[in-house]
Amino acid sequence: MELLGQRRRRPHDLAIEETLRAALGQDRLLFAFQPVVCATSGETDYFECLLRMRDDDGGLIQCGDFIAAAEETGLIGLIDRYVLNRVFGELAAHPSVRLGFNVSARTACDRPWLRSLIALLRHRPECASRLVVEITETAALDNMGELAHFVDALRHAGCRVALDDFGAGHTTLRHLQALEVDIIKIDGSFVRRIAARRENRIILRHLLGLTRGFGFGTVAECVETAEEASLLREEGVGYLQGHYFGYPTVERPWLRTATCWREPYRQ
Repeated sequence: MELLGQRRRRPHDLAIEETLRAALGQDRLLFAFQPVVCATSGETDYFECLLRMRDDDGGLIQCGDFIAAAEETGLIGLIDRYVLNRVFGELAAHPSVRLGFNVSARTACDRPWLRSLIALLRHRPECASRLVVEITETAALDNMGELAHFVDALRHAGCRVALDDFGAGHTTLRHLQALEVDIIKIDGSFVRRIAARRENRIILRHLLGLTRGFGFGTVAECVETAEEASLLREEGVGYLQGHYFGYPTVERPWLRTATCWREPYRQ
């Protein structure tokens, strides 16, 4: 009988770990960029860096297909460090662009990773105001004290912090009180088909009431139609993200379109 914590690694797990290690070693992890735009002007505030993996045939694999495996195999820490260094490379190469990226729940409580970010900012302090670090709701469940320290340190360094997937069922008022983030990203499940689902609009109004009460900026994710964008604008959502405004692309959108940057989310 296998003891708790001594489960044998299944062949499938080992194969995934080998694939991920090879992708890291061969620099086959890359970003697809998607704009986050001002609801009233349509101007891009920042681009979210969505992780992709290029397979052996040159195809792209979305992060949802391998991040869970990275967490299970313990490789998520290496991936988050890779992402951090790549984001800073983009910021250094393109001085006018603002970028956002996600960190895993484990990394959000990892002080060595945080120290690495702070060290990078010491060398490039101008990057701080152009950086948005996104944490998920589930990270708040693991270690609230460490997460609050993480958020405070990032904001003290000059970065913005976003709480992703808000409303998915994990965040409580206590979490909102403890985490002084800049941005709340409303989960796409409340945005999809909002024009056809009255209950989604009611929930959205409730979520927006909470965010306004705490003074947070808001982003609605998964906006796919002009009608959804119009309704979200009417409800007072500050910023919008989704296929209606741009599909994730491995090309750098800011190189082919002139982009006007607005002041960060201050409502």
